[in-house]
Amino acid sequence: MILKRRVSLGGVQLDSLDNRILISGIDEAAGKDNITAVASANASGQRIVKTRRDTLDVTVKFTLNIKSKNMKARAELLEKINAWAAPGGWLKVNYRPERQLMVVLAQAPGGGDMFNWTNEFTMVFRAYAVPYWDDITAAAVQSKTASSGSMTLEVPGSAETVAGVKIVNKSGKVITNFTVTIGGKMMKFSNSNLLPADGTVTIDHRRTAGEYYLRAYNASRSVLLYRTKESADDYNIKPGKVDISFSAQRAVQVTVSAKGRYL
Repeated sequence: MILKRRVSLGGVQLDSLDNRILISGIDEAAGKDNITAVASANASGQRIVKTRRDTLDVTVKFTLNIKSKNMKARAELLEKINAWAAPGGWLKVNYRPERQLMVVLAQAPGGGDMFNWTNEFTMVFRAYAVPYWDDITAAAVQSKTASSGSMTLEVPGSAETVAGVKIVNKSGKVITNFTVTIGGKMMKFSNSNLLPADGTVTIDHRRTAGEYYLRAYNASRSVLLYRTKESADDYNIKPGKVDISFSAQRAVQVTVSAKGRYL
């Protein structure tokens, strides 16, 4: 039986574990947002200096269609559900078909009174590293082969996200420097072993349930240390049209991509 509410974790649907699992609710809490403001220097009011979201919770409620006389079966099925939930991972719900949320299990469902066969169980999943639903598929734009150029990326979503970049050396010779600017955020890389002939440098983000950070690497090693001091910390961009420009010592092809994030 296909339920009205469906939730999957790591690609496995909860109700596929056993047809006696009945999902009774999926509750998305408001994100835990924080705004930092300081007093205006010469007037009343305040000036916002930073906004951030710390976490996002999704609560899943379910019942077990097993009568009270079979408490052993109820306990065994609850253990199976807990084993499904414990690793965390990519959470998906059927009413957000192209979205996903990286979560950990913040609260496992307690057994309660196993004799009460109508008991509703609750488990809470929490997103820490990226507390937003984001697109499964990235929006992307690719340049023509050239030593410099510009293009525009239409970034979906309703919240700030980050861009990734792939720079492919098309010149047949070593490239020792290149610069890519996205939405006003510039990164410049310079080193004699930066981009070998026919090589690729990828700038992306490592993501797990508990961490999220920038990476820049070619086929053999990290090149993040070759980023110049004046470079931006990351390519943070807003939804909408984002301008991109690039320049390199020799001909390259540049691909810029971003996954929309949603409040």
